[in-house]
Amino acid sequence: MDCNFKGKREALNYLFQRLLLTPVPTDKEWEGAKVVITSSPVNRASSSFYSELRYVVTADAKELSWLFCQLRDIFSRLYDSTSKLEFFGRLANAALRYQCISKDDENQRDLLLAVLHEAFAILDEMEEDTFEYFLVSPGYEIVDDFIEQSERRGFVSVEETIRFFAEKTIKS
Repeated sequence: MDCNFKGKREALNYLFQRLLLTPVPTDKEWEGAKVVITSSPVNRASSSFYSELRYVVTADAKELSWLFCQLRDIFSRLYDSTSKLEFFGRLANAALRYQCISKDDENQRDLLLAVLHEAFAILDEMEEDTFEYFLVSPGYEIVDDFIEQSERRGFVSVEETIRFFAEKTIKS
């Protein structure tokens, strides 16, 4: 696997600057690695033989999908067919945790920065060889679904994300 962590970190830093300084591009709504990003309400009442996908429903679905595509490209050589469920699942979980915290006060910038903050944490774990994932994932559960809030290294709150990126701009 390509382990050019410095190059990946530079790409994430560039993405951070781009999110701050330019309008966010859009992409078609994301569906992959058992994650769906959509602007349409999801009917979860229907029962299916297959396990539930991880849905992120947001008015900013096209912008969040663009970010997922950027992160897919940056990390493409760092995950494989088994670890991609954890990778994209964690990004989706970060978005869902942000939505849960923000309630009706969701804004695009904070949503995207929450996901990007999680991407930085994942990169750190990959570099330290501590990135965990299930080799077999019945029900599409991921390790992140079982991590206590106090153990999280990525997105945990808007305030922590603001602090994380504030320190990042000072170091640059």
